[in-house]
Parts: sequence; C-alpha cells; structure tokens
Amino acid sequence: MLIQRNIGLQQRQSQQISAQAIQSLSILQYSHSELASYLEDQADRNPLIEVTLPSLPTDTPNAPGDNPCEMHRSNAKIASTTPQLPVQRQGRQHSPRRTEDWVDLVEATCSASVTLREHLLQQVALSFRDLTERAIAADVVEHIDEDGYLRMNLAVLSDIIGADESQVENVLNIVQGFDPAGVGARDLAECLRLQLDERGMMTWAMDKLLDNLDMLARFEITKLSRTIGTSPEDVVGMARDIRSLDPKPGRQFDTEPTLPALPDVVVDRDTDGSIHVELNTDLLPRVLVDRQYYAEISGKARNAEDKRFVVDCMSNANWLVRNLDQRAQTVLKVATEIAKRQEQFLQHGPEHLRPLGLKDVADAVGVHQSTVCRAIAHRHMLTAHGMFELKYFFSNSINATAGSEEQSAETVRQKIRQLIETETPKTVMSDDTIVSALRDEGIEIARRTVAKYRDMLRIPSSAQRRREMRAGLKLC
Repeated sequence: MLIQRNIGLQQRQSQQISAQAIQSLSILQYSHSELASYLEDQADRNPLIEVTLPSLPTDTPNAPGDNPCEMHRSNAKIASTTPQLPVQRQGRQHSPRRTEDWVDLVEATCSASVTLREHLLQQVALSFRDLTERAIAADVVEHIDEDGYLRMNLAVLSDIIGADESQVENVLNIVQGFDPAGVGARDLAECLRLQLDERGMMTWAMDKLLDNLDMLARFEITKLSRTIGTSPEDVVGMARDIRSLDPKPGRQFDTEPTLPALPDVVVDRDTDGSIHVELNTDLLPRVLVDRQYYAEISGKARNAEDKRFVVDCMSNANWLVRNLDQRAQTVLKVATEIAKRQEQFLQHGPEHLRPLGLKDVADAVGVHQSTVCRAIAHRHMLTAHGMFELKYFFSNSINATAGSEEQSAETVRQKIRQLIETETPKTVMSDDTIVSALRDEGIEIARRTVAKYRDMLRIPSSAQRRREMRAGLKLC
C-alpha cells in the first residue's frame, strides 16, 4: 500500500457561537445584582468602559452603596451617586466640621447585629462558673440550629463532646432557660412547654394537650377533650393560647435583610384606554465608551501587541453597549406582548388571567422560546393590581366544556379559593362538589386536579375545614 501526501478541498457546514453571542445570552438572563457585578468586572478589565450603576432604593442601612464599611476598588472606573465619607490623607483624618456632617456620619455607620449563637454564648458566660460545664454548654449552643432547636440525640451529642450524658442533660436544662424562651428544645412540644412555663401558663391539662399535638393539628376537638378530660371549650381556649407562642424562637435573630423586589417593567393605561408599557430606567445601568481616552492611547501604542490590545478593548466595549441595548429591547418586546395578551388581567385582575405559553410570545416577538425564558427570569412587572413576576403570566390552559373559553390554571386556582372562602360550617364543599361547581362555570377539571390545586394553595381537606369551622379556629 502506497502512502503519500495529498492536498484537496472539502466544503462542509458547521454551527459555531461567537463570544459576543454568549455574552448577549448571559446578559439577558442576569439579575440586577449579577449584571452589576459583571459590569464592574468588565470595567476592571477594560479601561475604555465607564459604568454608572443605578442607586437602588432600600430600607436597610447595610445595603450596598450606602455602607461606609464596604471596600471600593480604586482601579474600577465606576461612577457613584453615594456621598463619600471622610478619607485618610497624609496620615491625618479629615473630620467633618459641621454638626450635620456628624449626624450623617452616625446614620451611615454599620449597625452591629447579634446572632442567636452570640446571644446564647453571652448567657453561657454569665450562667456557668464551672469551666467544664461552661465548655459543655458552649458545645450545646454550637449544635442549636437557626430555629432554636437542638435536633441531635443527647447520646450522640455526649459522645461528640466527650462528657457523661446525664451531665450534658443537666447543662441543657439550664440552657433551655435562656432567652429567648423555648430555645434548646428538642421538639415542638418541648419548645411550647418551655414558653408556657416562662409565662406561668403550664397546667396539667395543657401538658396532656401537648402530648397530643397531632390530634390538635387534625382539629379532633371532641376526641381530644375526651382524652384530656376537659370540655371542648377548654380545649379551644388552650389552643388559642398555643397560637400566641413562637414555634421557631431562634428566628428572632435572623438579621439578614430582605431586599424588596423592584419592577423592571411598568404597565399603565393611557387616557384613551390603550396599554402603555415602559422599562424602569432607574434600574438600567449606563455604560459609556471613553472614545477620547481611546484616541489618546491608540496614538501612543508602540508595538503591534499594544495596538491589538487597544483595538480589542474598543471592540469589546462597543459589543457590551450593543448587548445591553439589545437586552433592554428584548425585555421590552416580551413585556409588551405579555401585556397585550393579558389585557383582561390588567383591566379586571388575577381572576381573568388567560392561558399563555412561551411559544406564543416567542412566535409573536420573533425569537426562540429560550430567549423568552431568559428575558422573563428575575424580572417583575408593576401593574394596577400589584407587582408580579413575568413568569406569573405564563400558565397552562384547563379544558372547557362545549361553548366555553379555556381558562388558565391560575384562574382556576383563584376560583377554587373563592369557592372555599364562601363556605360555612354547614356548606363545606368536598373536592367532588368543587368539580361540579367549576363545571357549571364551563371548566372541565378532574377531582385529582382540584386536590392538587388545593394543596398548592395550602388549603386542607373538607373534613379538616369542617372541624376547623366547628371549633372556631384556623391554626393552619
């Protein structure tokens, strides 16, 4: 067999995705914080990019941008509207001279937050003189979770600590007397007992009631009264006392702020009744390309490598600006199409939400379904009926009877909720009854679907709802 070299031409098709396209897809699905971090990184890498991030309103003093303890990078060219605090210059601290400046400085100071662990360890230091017991108590505190419970078996905990189980239990009894009341409990019943003891409300009847919390959860008031040996009225009264307790006492020290959701799209109606959709420009970052600086450094480039670096920086900056503009335009087109198709919702409320799929919007806008999925991620729409995630407006359709229009799954869930809210102790509706009521309204639905939607709404079964109404309580 003769082996020799040969040169030939071959033509074939292949699909490749460019770096600019990858950047466009990534930017489209970024949330506000992710986009801000990405733009900061791009500003660090590219000297031609100038980024102005939006100053988002917040109710927490420790929010980014208002925190003087946050370290800012000096090499990032990021414009900020936050007033700067006094800085260190030439070894001396330039202090504010006016009283108003001191007030502003105090208000901007980081607030110290105490965690549950720190709060308990402070009490350990004051409650135990014996060093061994203090060490055991500290280990017990380390195994208490954020809800305030000690969910580890004492025998296992004793082996981990290396102490006698009875000694660990004695220390735990002291820890269970710490603030907040109920901390260190091993289950819900013990947590409630500790709180009732602290309030002086622990009685023999209450003790038996706590031994049968599962019956109380099922609202078996009559059976529970026979078990305890009291009247049903007394059981209802004790249940009301239990409702005033905190089942998760450790959550009082959950100091992480919950940032409010901000609308990306605002929808309102014009005077002529037409729908007007616009982007919330306060949330959009501004990216500028410093062309003057580009002209300065491009003329001073000494070799081909420097010139290529400057050209690449300009190209990347231009692509970033285009992709950000395309991101805004895509979100606006998708939101506008959603508003058009959900006009009845915008006019009358959630009960009139229409069935809508990703393919419907994608075909109308002229993009792929995956693009619509990225455009609606992490974004909210502000309407006259409140603020909703863009994902909320996409819902499957429920079959309708002959001559009726199809309804969205969310609309059917709202109808189920409305039917149950109108119940009385004598008119509690079973799932089959709800199916018949919805069928009368032109909605064809199976009983198991009603049960599934009811579970999604966290509505108990008809038997439990009947017991709740008879007892005059709603604990769930």
